[in-house]
Amino acid sequence: MYHNYYFINRLSKKLSTLLTGGHLTECFSQNKNELIFGFKLLDNNPFYIQSNLDSQLNLWCFPEVFNRAKKNSINLFESIIGKKILAVNQSNFDRSFELLLNDHSALLFQIYGRRSNISLINKNKTPQSFKSKLMAPNDSQSLAQDINIFNLNKKSLEALEKTFDQDIKNYLKNNTQYEQLNFNEKKVFIPTFIESLNTAHLFVSDKGLPKISLFDTELHCFKTDDPIIACNELYKIFTQKYLTQQKKDRIMRELNKKRKQAANYIEKSEVKISHLRDRRSLEEVAHMIMANLHNINPNDTQIEVQDLYRETTNVTIKLKPQISPQRNAEILYRKSKNQRLEINKIKENIVAKKKVIQQLDQKIEAIDLTKDWKTLQRLIKTTLSDPPVKGLPFNTFSMTDYSIYVGRNNKSNDVLTFDYAKKDDLWLHVKDAPGSHVVIKKQGILPIPKSIIERAAALAAYFSKRKTENMAPVIYTERKYVRKIKGSLPGQVVVTKEKVLLVQPKL
Repeated sequence: MYHNYYFINRLSKKLSTLLTGGHLTECFSQNKNELIFGFKLLDNNPFYIQSNLDSQLNLWCFPEVFNRAKKNSINLFESIIGKKILAVNQSNFDRSFELLLNDHSALLFQIYGRRSNISLINKNKTPQSFKSKLMAPNDSQSLAQDINIFNLNKKSLEALEKTFDQDIKNYLKNNTQYEQLNFNEKKVFIPTFIESLNTAHLFVSDKGLPKISLFDTELHCFKTDDPIIACNELYKIFTQKYLTQQKKDRIMRELNKKRKQAANYIEKSEVKISHLRDRRSLEEVAHMIMANLHNINPNDTQIEVQDLYRETTNVTIKLKPQISPQRNAEILYRKSKNQRLEINKIKENIVAKKKVIQQLDQKIEAIDLTKDWKTLQRLIKTTLSDPPVKGLPFNTFSMTDYSIYVGRNNKSNDVLTFDYAKKDDLWLHVKDAPGSHVVIKKQGILPIPKSIIERAAALAAYFSKRKTENMAPVIYTERKYVRKIKGSLPGQVVVTKEKVLLVQPKL
């Protein structure tokens, strides 16, 4: 946040007037990348430096009161606690300054944006860095640049111009003819310009990314001559307004994305229902087959009959020649029943999605009206937290009138097999490999159709280590022939009277 040497220079001078002669009373951290220093000033008043060295934020604050957390707090740089501050020295034309202590050590503050760090430097000891990944210098004076603004040469002028941040460069480009000046003209211009930077007002902007500027861009919301007040105001704007808005925008994007997905689902589902209703009913086709049994010969692949529902036209009906006409009609009747069930299920889902959209709209409105961080955090925990949906602890699949259940993990397998399945239900598992337990719930006294068993076997193979094989063996037996051995791990069972089916793993 602070890429301007000229602002940091003013900040270090202000700290010098406050801290010189005072004592360091505490140094601790209670958040990642945040370090807090407590001081006792000459007038016995407390003063704090709260430095956030996060690579994204890099915020600094100087409160007179700071309430330390009772938990998750750790003391740092303990060897200098109680030491006196002899001076605050600014590194010449470098974004760093040091607090010189009376034990010949120094606290070095390097305000380098993403690479910001605070180090304890002692000539007799190895330097200590708060951010250990960044190397601390052995001597803070080595950071200073030897530039005399009143006696510049071409090399020192180039070094000086590198200390100009983007704000200064934009100002020089838009408000002066600096780029058109020759070297001698720049030598005359520079001292006066830098002096103006050292005395200019400080402007805090809250438009876009909040920042402190030495120039009035007409976008500022706060003006001061005190760099500490400017830092505190920037910290307040950033934490109370900018971060809140960033969080709001992220949550609003997530909620609007969910709303769009729900609306798309409703639109596609309504189109699907319309398509199912507009095409000829499978039940009508089955009726016409039954009405024309006498006209159907064995091995016919199709028949052309008068349309019972549109008497002026004929209709061509495709048949499966390997089965009887009655069986063809039976299949269509069953499919028609499933089609009605499908339409009803889609309608239920549409109603549920509309309710979801209504809830999302309420959440979006509540978030949009939120102005402060605490209220936003409370909304995230309450308004935005959906109640947990209690369901079966395993996956469920349906085929015609049969339900197929697939365990999700070892514990889920045990619950499915020994708590939920009945003794006459069919139990399946991939052969000789880890996988999910699969159960087909039996309907009445009729045996489970082979097509259902094959479908469940394909699921058992899919939810196993044999998932990638072209064909996989799957064992199946009635649940009553599956037992648990005492002391065995979750999911481990012993199976008897099993049969084997070779299927392709398929979801």
